[in-house]
Amino acid sequence: MKLTRFEMAWAVAALVGVFPGSVDTGFASIASMDVPGFLGEALRRIPLRAALGLRAAIWIVAFAPLPTLGRFRTIARLGQADRERVLARLAASNSYAVRSLVMMLKTFGALLYAADDGVRARIEIPAVTANIVPLRVRRVQAA
Repeated sequence: MKLTRFEMAWAVAALVGVFPGSVDTGFASIASMDVPGFLGEALRRIPLRAALGLRAAIWIVAFAPLPTLGRFRTIARLGQADRERVLARLAASNSYAVRSLVMMLKTFGALLYAADDGVRARIEIPAVTANIVPLRVRRVQAA
């Protein structure tokens, strides 16, 4: 499955609303990453049902400014503050389906964002290996 040019622009705008970056803290915006390439590859690899869900999430977010802000424009035509407000309202929606689809879109964005070398360097947590207990799996006996 492949996204149209408009759908890709909406997806990028939505993900920039979630991961805008910060000059003060040294985090890059997700806009500087290859969002179209990542989403294109993800849509080629994930099951059809998940791809349809991701596409539905993009459409919901794209046209959410009308019911959430009362503005007749898509998410791509909003400023950063309004994008964040729209996404916050969708994430707090009374509809489980809307909340879940928005979280799905955010999760895909997080996979790309956390894979960036600059972001990983900023969020790196020192490994703690001294107190790790190995897991032992026992075979379950049939009843």
